[in-house]
Amino acid sequence: METFSLTVLIQLLKDFGPFGIVVVMWWLDMKSIRKILDCYKKDMAEMRAMYESNVRLVEKYEGVARELKDVVIMNTQAMTKICEDVETNQFCPMVRLKKQAQGVTT
Repeated sequence: METFSLTVLIQLLKDFGPFGIVVVMWWLDMKSIRKILDCYKKDMAEMRAMYESNVRLVEKYEGVARELKDVVIMNTQAMTKICEDVETNQFCPMVRLKKQAQGVTT
């Protein structure tokens, strides 16, 4: 709030009366409130920008997580196939021939 000297207040009281002083004080108060509201509006705009930035970050992370899920599924399928191949062991000729000699069929 702006400061006034005592002489300015006395002059206002002489010229406008108590109603004039109330109006001037109200006007100065509204000016102060307007500054506060403008600062608040700027802060809220920054918060909105930060929120929108966080939303974009989450959306990008969701895409990365989806791709990672696909990689995990493909690795699981490959490991399952490797386990089946190890259990049936059709790649080692010694074991394959031994199984055929014993009558084990796969």
